[in-house]
Amino acid sequence: MQNYDKEAEAQAFEEFQRELEARFKAEGTPSNFIKNIVALSAINFRLAKAVYDLKSNTKFDVFAGKTNLDINIINTELKEPIYTESPAAHTNAMLEKFKDEYALYPSLFFFGLGNGNFYTKLLQNQTHEKIIVFEPEIEIIFIAFNLCDFGADIFNERFIVAHPDYFRSGQMEVLCHYPAVVANIRNYDFHVYSDYYAKNYGQIAEKINKKLIELSSKMILNMGNDAYDNLLGIKHVVANMPHIYSGIQLKDIIELNQGKNKTAIIASTGPSLNKQIELLRKVAPHALILIPDASYHVLKINGIKPDFITTMERVEKTSEFFQSQPSQFDDNIIFIAASLTHPQTSKNLEGRNRTYAHRPIRFEFILKDEIPFMCKGPSSAHFALDMALRLKCERIIFIGQDLAFGKDGASHAKGNIFENYIKEDGTITINPNARQRPQTAIAYGGDGEVKTTDVWNFFRGYFESMMEPTHYDYAFKVYNATEGGARIHGMIEKPFSELVDEILAENSIKTVIKPEPISLEESKAVIKHQKALVENLIKYGLEKQKLCEELFKKISKAVENANRDISRGKEPHYPKFYELKERIDRFKNNFKNDEVFDTVYYHVASNFCIHQEMEFGELMVKPERTKNDKDKKIFEYVRQHGYYFFSLAGMIEAARDTMKESLQSWDEENKS
Repeated sequence: MQNYDKEAEAQAFEEFQRELEARFKAEGTPSNFIKNIVALSAINFRLAKAVYDLKSNTKFDVFAGKTNLDINIINTELKEPIYTESPAAHTNAMLEKFKDEYALYPSLFFFGLGNGNFYTKLLQNQTHEKIIVFEPEIEIIFIAFNLCDFGADIFNERFIVAHPDYFRSGQMEVLCHYPAVVANIRNYDFHVYSDYYAKNYGQIAEKINKKLIELSSKMILNMGNDAYDNLLGIKHVVANMPHIYSGIQLKDIIELNQGKNKTAIIASTGPSLNKQIELLRKVAPHALILIPDASYHVLKINGIKPDFITTMERVEKTSEFFQSQPSQFDDNIIFIAASLTHPQTSKNLEGRNRTYAHRPIRFEFILKDEIPFMCKGPSSAHFALDMALRLKCERIIFIGQDLAFGKDGASHAKGNIFENYIKEDGTITINPNARQRPQTAIAYGGDGEVKTTDVWNFFRGYFESMMEPTHYDYAFKVYNATEGGARIHGMIEKPFSELVDEILAENSIKTVIKPEPISLEESKAVIKHQKALVENLIKYGLEKQKLCEELFKKISKAVENANRDISRGKEPHYPKFYELKERIDRFKNNFKNDEVFDTVYYHVASNFCIHQEMEFGELMVKPERTKNDKDKKIFEYVRQHGYYFFSLAGMIEAARDTMKESLQSWDEENKS
């Protein structure tokens, strides 16, 4: 993060492409090596250049046998071969194993590239949509790239070759979101290529495996396990529409203020915030102050006025941050709420400068309005960082971002209205039925560990992924000046006092421009249009609900007949289930390609559907050694889809009812 220079990176990439083009032309018929490097350079430029610049081996020697498969590689420093048996025998044994046990896996993870021959054969099975190989030695990649042609599969990102030193955390996270990986997540395994790799690189392999499991778990956690949150989000977005499309608009705020201020300070509400209050007061005229909702009361009682306050929770409890009546303190503060925030929060923000952002989740996309998409992270502090980045602040400073308990066991800064609502055992004091799991994290400064929770560690992981510079189109630095709590990798740790001195030395005064609200006529027109859109979505959902119910009935009847045959000692009529499987898959593919269904109704059911798809994936990769194996698998696949379509129809109905209820709330609010 600190050493990233986008312009220099782009220039180096262009120079490397010109060099490869010249080499490509000079060779006439390109070698395996050049084809592989050209393909890799489009995917991972830094790794491609490192392999290309190697020129020759210094640590490994290659020994050719009688056939192309019989090529061994010797580590001359350790005097150890990668293959202790015949390389051809090792390759053939692995191929037999993967042909028998893993032939139907859409994705596979490996540690160790070897001579590459195993992977050229494995790639012939088109069922494998993603084969990901981590190789810890640049020289081994160099050797394999000279021996094998992976060019087309690398370019199409079907064969992904990664080196731990040239693969950032953000890229690792992308791996876990490939559809082929998600579909196969319950069958995940990390295959170490040979005993040589296990013996000499075991710790590196274990670290990568642990990271992949952590990121996969985060992805699954982020999906949730029921539709309640998604329904609640739709309910609130529709209920909030009269407020979203009136007053000041976030797009205008961003347009007027983008690039106007160099520094943004995000004051979160960790226990260390209190010690930074006086410095924050001193620097306030010179830097934008953005805060999550939980910090509002803390700054208010200390008389420090923030410029922007972010709030994004669906739960009503969050509205209590703003339950006090608007006052002079609130003048010129801009309150930015997620469109799915609880309607009580919207109500409590009346009389203040409120505006709205959409979270980048499916339902909001179908609205096709001009509301900016932000707050992709799990907390209002992530939302504040989004805003600072959107305003193109070059120096972004976090204080109070402990994500850990203080030395006295405090979970939050003094003055927070929910002060110390998390105990060190994870108990939530305002909700005794809720609980976070106690965990530890590396301490700020890297010295020792601090007590934290699974949720805070989850938040920290999101901050770290947001530090990936490739997400943004300008140069910036993010500082963690919390001076306490947990370390956040990717942020520069620096005392707040030093940063304040730098800001004051620049002798600049911040500026915030508040736009005029949109006109009443424009507001009414947009609200009327969005209401008609929601009404059409409700009608559309009824049609899709009926289709799901019809397919459920066909599946139920077929399964009932099959069970009757089985009870009589007869084989079920399996061809019927092959026909139903084709219809099920066609039906689901049509839904996936239907923008309205995908963004509205699949959004509600996505948690359920994705978890179900994981179960289907677990079933469908089982080996099919006989025709009977396949028949029984198809029967089970169809049978499980009975529950799938029954539940999907119910969720569509729930989404329709939710939208109806929210539209009715408009009339009730007007009456009151």
